[in-house]
Amino acid sequence: MYATQQDVMLPLFIARKHLFSRKSRSVINWIAGVSFVAVAVPVTALVVILSFHNGLGDFIGKMYSEFDSDLRLTPRQGQLFDAAGLCGKIAALPEVETVSATAEQNVLITYSDRQWIAVMRGVDSAYRDVVPIARRMVQGRYRLQYGDPGEAVVGQGVAYALGVQTAFPEPLRIYAIRPGSNSSAASFLPMSYYRTANIRPGGIYALDEQTDSRYIFVPLEFARRLMGAGDQVSSLEIRLKEDISPEAGKRAVATAAGPGFEVKTRFEQKETVYRMVEQEKWVIYLLLMFVVLIAALSLVGSVVMLAADKERDREMLLAMGGTPALLRRIFAWEGTLIAACGVAAGILLGVGFAVLQQQAGIIKLAGDAFLMDAYPVRIELSDLIVVAGGVLLLGMAVSALTAAGLIKRK
Repeated sequence: MYATQQDVMLPLFIARKHLFSRKSRSVINWIAGVSFVAVAVPVTALVVILSFHNGLGDFIGKMYSEFDSDLRLTPRQGQLFDAAGLCGKIAALPEVETVSATAEQNVLITYSDRQWIAVMRGVDSAYRDVVPIARRMVQGRYRLQYGDPGEAVVGQGVAYALGVQTAFPEPLRIYAIRPGSNSSAASFLPMSYYRTANIRPGGIYALDEQTDSRYIFVPLEFARRLMGAGDQVSSLEIRLKEDISPEAGKRAVATAAGPGFEVKTRFEQKETVYRMVEQEKWVIYLLLMFVVLIAALSLVGSVVMLAADKERDREMLLAMGGTPALLRRIFAWEGTLIAACGVAAGILLGVGFAVLQQQAGIIKLAGDAFLMDAYPVRIELSDLIVVAGGVLLLGMAVSALTAAGLIKRK
């Protein structure tokens, strides 16, 4: 144990003296400083970019949490089902806070002389307690009223495409294909294959371009009548209690609903988006690690120059009984120490910049299409560990290989 500890501590002690001794002030140390900066800069970039990506992922999750419910229950076969008894059964579960029934279908909307294809989602009065879309109103108010003509809430993208203004009383005309109709035949005889109804736009919401350019919200009874759905619905949107995890809630709801229904968590409803965000993060990490690798190659020159500068010390160590293996470890440690200092400085700078962005929002988002002014940021300890570990391993490998090749030639 003593020999092993000595093999590590002695080379490390000598390497530290070579680099940080007060008497050691030469061009070689300036070269080591350049290598230090070359490592610190990409590490800073890695920390900042990964923190920005974390913030963006949180923003996307928050954005979809205001449109997607905690759990969604749909039939495995068909599009509609009778939820009269099932809704009460699920609402009685101890894991469930609120249940809302919805009916959804693609529709054609006309307003003045404009047309737009959208998704009509009919919702009941409990929907606003399951999905907080009412907080995203930018014009008018969230009020879904069934009557003649009734009131709807449209997305900002839909409103822009149709030229909708809530201040004007002109209603939207909605066309929904009749159940059992052939869509290709309907394109030739639209009036005979579509049900139509009017509804007034009472409010406009803004969420994200993909959502608010597709969805309009109408009263559930209005959607059922237009779809010819009777008392059936398309899905049950479920909000879980705060202390219940999505997976635990999913198991309870799936057991209560039975095998004829599929239950999806918010992640599963937008699985492609969430997975893409997560995979993007590690693709960015790998790409930037190539930049770090190129920067780490600057350690080769530093180790070689340090070895040349300390030739007299090397001869003295050999004369005192030192071995080439000891010299290799010394110079490998010198390269590793430069890399470690670069990593430490880069992480401090990166975290500092990320905290500054959190507090001051110095980098702003361009335009008014987003729901916040500045880029969101979140620092994760696991990211810092992965960055530090990856860069240190590269620095150690480059330094060890350089020292091994260098001492062999001498």
